[in-house]
Order: sequence, then structure tokens, then C-alpha cells
Amino acid sequence: VADCVALPPEMLPALRAAYAAHITDLDASSAEDAKPVPISHTLLGVAGGLRSTIAATGWTEGDLHSSVVLLSRLPPGDALSRLTLLSFLAVPQWREFAAHCARNLQAQLGPLSDRRKELLLAAWLSFALAVLAEPSLRAAADLPFRHLAEDGEAVRRTLPYEASQTVAPLARRLVSSISAHGPPRSGAASPLPRSGTASPLPGAAANGVVSLSAAAAAASDSAARGAALPLLPRTEELRWGGADPPPNRTVGSYASREEYIRTHFSLLREDFVRPLRDAIGTVRRGEAPPREVRLHKGVRIEGTHIGEPGGVLHRLVLPTAGAAEESGLINGSLVALSSDGWESCRCAVVAKREAARQRNDGSLFVAFQRDGAGADANSLGAAVEDAAYACELAVASNAVYEMLEPGAYWGAYRPVLAALQAAAADTSGLPLESVLLRAEACDAPPDFVSRGARNFDVRPIFNETPQEEGMLVDVCCPWERASGGGELAGTSLDEFQLRATKALLSHRFGLVQGPPGTGKTFVGLMVVRTLLRNAALWSEEAAEARRAALAAAEAAPAAPAAASDGS
Repeated sequence: VADCVALPPEMLPALRAAYAAHITDLDASSAEDAKPVPISHTLLGVAGGLRSTIAATGWTEGDLHSSVVLLSRLPPGDALSRLTLLSFLAVPQWREFAAHCARNLQAQLGPLSDRRKELLLAAWLSFALAVLAEPSLRAAADLPFRHLAEDGEAVRRTLPYEASQTVAPLARRLVSSISAHGPPRSGAASPLPRSGTASPLPGAAANGVVSLSAAAAAASDSAARGAALPLLPRTEELRWGGADPPPNRTVGSYASREEYIRTHFSLLREDFVRPLRDAIGTVRRGEAPPREVRLHKGVRIEGTHIGEPGGVLHRLVLPTAGAAEESGLINGSLVALSSDGWESCRCAVVAKREAARQRNDGSLFVAFQRDGAGADANSLGAAVEDAAYACELAVASNAVYEMLEPGAYWGAYRPVLAALQAAAADTSGLPLESVLLRAEACDAPPDFVSRGARNFDVRPIFNETPQEEGMLVDVCCPWERASGGGELAGTSLDEFQLRATKALLSHRFGLVQGPPGTGKTFVGLMVVRTLLRNAALWSEEAAEARRAALAAAEAAPAAPAAASDGS
């Protein structure tokens, strides 16, 4: 069973690795001793994509039995296991050949040794139970379950007594499962759409993708309840919007830390979401999208991959090979997809851009996220919990999608929104809370500048002057040498950068802004270098020493006044 002889080169190493890592006890006395093992990562990580590799395989009976053994060892109920099973069942060649083998199981297993016969029978029964346990798998399989149970029982009776009793519980469970679920209804709609047909994104109830025409009230109600906003936009937001974000307070104070964080989170998030929502509305009306938005039609989902750092990625194929290159999509970009005229949609984050370019076939790797994903959307690969949705996407992988590419770059918004979310969850308080919430003492000296330690050595800033001697200045006054000598000169900073540096060192709160390339980072570097050069003045150890000296001075008796000599 472990010899996979007719598989293409891409799948052969993966299957061998799966056997070597997970199926090591083929000679165990009982097939029940083989516990379910997580091999889905190995299979989903096959180069070129699992489904494409399955479709390219010339399946023989031995190869198919090998694949069934692997699939029977997947952990039951695991989302990635379902995704792996769907990848096999979605390929007509494999699915039809599996049905053929199931109908002829007695004839195929009959000539084998008792041990091999027991192993394969247990694998087929476990595989059938796993498929029957999931409605989506059950409908997609189209396998002759009753015939498999009957042939399986016939094979079991030919086994030695101990082996027969080992397999018997599986056979009984399969008969019970078939009775409970019944065979697939003749003519029932398959969850695997035919090529070229469009179907709405699946999982409307289970995963929050709801019909947008019924979601207007839900959007405003959610905002009214004050529910925490997720990072990614919800489906209903992109169609109907919600309550306008609260305005930034320019007068007065914020009532709480939560109000401040929520206000700025909502404003920044709406800055990204509103143009995307407007573009979707434009497309729904049949109008051309705004110039900065690109609309791709005829997009298909062609495979599932294990991405970095370990999430589930999907490979999208755009209609023309150069479409992805002509766009501005880079790692971290966000796209929205719909297959039902934007009645529903789903957001995904672009990943592995270089790997897609090397394919040169119009591929685009994306990580689909749960509807309105939260902080876990900060990862490139979809979280393992998103694999349930990935299973449903695999079911509808033949659907044709439209994809909107927003003009704004999601990768620039995401880390700031994630930081605000983290601040909201942090109970230790907000940094500079009194300044940000109440604008208190913005012009006061910073805490590290005390009355006894205001003379800082500013040689890091005046870096074009000789550095041998100290250059002390009172940072809270006009910058002149503390020893006299007038204003300082000899710095690589220009006038505005020097003013910004002085403001940051002398005020409790400072804001430096400017377009790219104007020196914001360099100014910050100069400030940090100066603070480190003067660490002895503001470090906790130095502050403790000054407090001890002051306490000692206050405790010492006053010196007697000098006697007057009458002069």
C-alpha cells in the first residue's frame, strides 16, 4: 500500500513524506491501533496545488487505495481534514475512479493477503464514515455507500476471526450512518458547481456572509450596540454601510480611553472602507468604477495551498496572464470578490506575490478571512479557524467571480488599526493618556527633564562640529551653550528639522509631520541618540541618586552664619 508508483513527481515526495511521518505501524496487530493523524498540511502543501496534482495523476487501483489510506488517517471533524477531502472529491477523475473501486471492492481486495486486506478494508470504511459525517462531503462524494458496505461485509467474512472482529465495529457504524443519512438523493443539486456557472459565496448562515439586501438594519444595529469593530469590513458594511464614525474632538476632552480609541479606530477604518463601499455601489449600478479602482472579471479559485506562516491560501487565476502584473497588488493588499453580482462578497489579503509572479500564469495567492475578521486578520495566511470557510470555497471553486482592487493599500492601515485594537484590550492604560484624552500640559517639559537635570549634551544633533568636548545646553530654553558662547551651529539638520528636534526634547508632547523624505525618521534618530547620550541624567538610577542627595541635604543641620567683620 505504501508504494505510490504512478503518481506525478510533485505528489510522490509528499505522499512518501506523509507515510514516513504518519503511517509507520502498517504491521500492527490491529488496524484500530492506527490513530488519526494530521497529514493535511503535507498534502495541501504539494507543489502546484493539491487539486491540480490530483487531476494530473494517472490513477491506478493501487494508487487510489493508497490515497484512501491517507484520507482515512485524517483527524475527524478537523476543518483542514475536510478541506483535504474536498480537494480529492472535487476532482472528477479521482471521484469517479473511487466510486468504481467502491463498487468492486470485494473483487479488488480478494487476492490480497489477510493483513493487507484488513488494512485496506478498515481504511475504506473509515473514509466512508468521514465523508458521511459531513453534509458537504456527503453530497460531493456521490459514492455507492450501500454497495461499499455490502462488499465490505463480504470481505470481512473472509478475514481471520481476530481481524474480522477488529473491523466489525467500523462496518456496523457505516451501516448505521447510511441508515441515518440515507444515500444521496437522485438528482439532488451537487455543491460542486459546473464550470462556467456563477453561484453565491457559500456559508451564508454559518460564516456570516449574509444576503446584503437583508442586512441594512443589522449594520446600523451593530454600530448602535457599540460592538467592537473588526479590522476587515463586514459584508453588510460594504453594501449598506453603518452608523457614521464619531467625529474627532477638537474642543473639550474625551470621556474615557475607550471613547478615544474607538473614535480614532472608526475614523481610520472608515477612511479605507468608504471608498471600497462606494466602488461596490458603482459596480452594482452597472457604472464604471472610479479610476483608482480596478475591476477584474472572470476570476476563478483554482487551488488551495499551505501558506506562510502556516495559514490556508487560495490561488486565484485572473482571466489574462498579465492582469495581476498590471495591477498594483502587492503583499498586504486587500481585494473583494463576489460571484452573485455583489449581493454578497468576501475580502481576502494578497500574499506570496513573488511566488505567483514566478508562475507567470495570472495567478494570485490570497488569504480569505472570516467575515469581519478581528485581530487575527493581522496575519498573511488565514487562521486555522478560517479553514472551515476554505472548505466551502473549495466546494464552489468552479464559480466565476468579479474582483475589486481598491485604490488604497490595506497594508498601511492594518498595523495601525491592529495597534489601536491592542490598546483597547490593554488594561494597563493608554500611553500619554492625559495628553491624548484631555490635552493636559502639552507644553510642559517632559518627565525626563527635571529642575536639576536640564543641561543636555547635544553633540549627536550638532554632528558637524568637533565631538571631543561636551556641548551642554538647557533644552527648555533657547539653545545656547550653558558655558556661554552664543547659539550652537554645525548640524546636518535643516531649519525645520532642528526646530522639530528642539520641540521633542523640550515638550511633553510633540507631533512631527511631513511628506516622505523630509527627515521624520532622521529627526527621531537624533532625539533618541541624544537621550541615550544623557541617560545618566534621566535614568531611574540617576533619579534615585538625586532624590537621595536631596533628602540628605534637607536632613543635614544648617551651617552657622559667618560672623561680620564690620567692613
